[in-house]
Amino acid sequence: MEFRLRVFRFNPQEENAGRFDEYKLSYEEGMTFLRAFHVIKERHDESFSFRHFCRAGICGTCTVMINGFPKLACKEQVLPYILFADEITVEPLRNFEVIRDLAVDNEEVIGRMKAYRTWIADSSENKPIPPKVNKLIEKGADCILCSACQSYCPQVLEPDYAGPLFFAKIHRFLVDPREENKELRLKEALDEGHLYHCLSCNKCNNVCPKDVEPATLIRELMVYGDA
Repeated sequence: MEFRLRVFRFNPQEENAGRFDEYKLSYEEGMTFLRAFHVIKERHDESFSFRHFCRAGICGTCTVMINGFPKLACKEQVLPYILFADEITVEPLRNFEVIRDLAVDNEEVIGRMKAYRTWIADSSENKPIPPKVNKLIEKGADCILCSACQSYCPQVLEPDYAGPLFFAKIHRFLVDPREENKELRLKEALDEGHLYHCLSCNKCNNVCPKDVEPATLIRELMVYGDA
């Protein structure tokens, strides 16, 4: 079975705008999009660039847009797509600067992670976490920083809006009994992150590959802010 991948290509050192190249590939049993990318690089164009690391859906580095939706390339199966169409469009994540082809610059995410201090503040005592509270923490902790939510959120076009990825992380600290700076965390979300600019469109919930449900956590943050 053959199918065509319509893939975004862009080398900023050689061209001013991106283009789409088409590759005809033969389907392999169990083929993921990441495997298809490797086939392109190995058999068609060795200059083709994309990110990947763990191949197990836990590092988040291989996220790309597939037919307009952010997906983990290492987990997304090709077969369901080619059953309905013989051509699939693959693009880099939206709302990010393209470094080359499907690889985007995630330095802004890393920078904001540092700015929001996404780690537990030092505590003088080792506070136990009740199972019920641990369940609440798991949501934000399950985030793998794949940026699917950031790429699909229409509000992140506003430069000062932190975005669902960071609000999910801030929520995790607000419910963690080991965190000593809860007021500071809330201030970061409300003032610095412009929490109330969220459109409540639920798009981030729909595309999160780990079911973190950032939009749900954002609404819970708003409850904290109104308290």
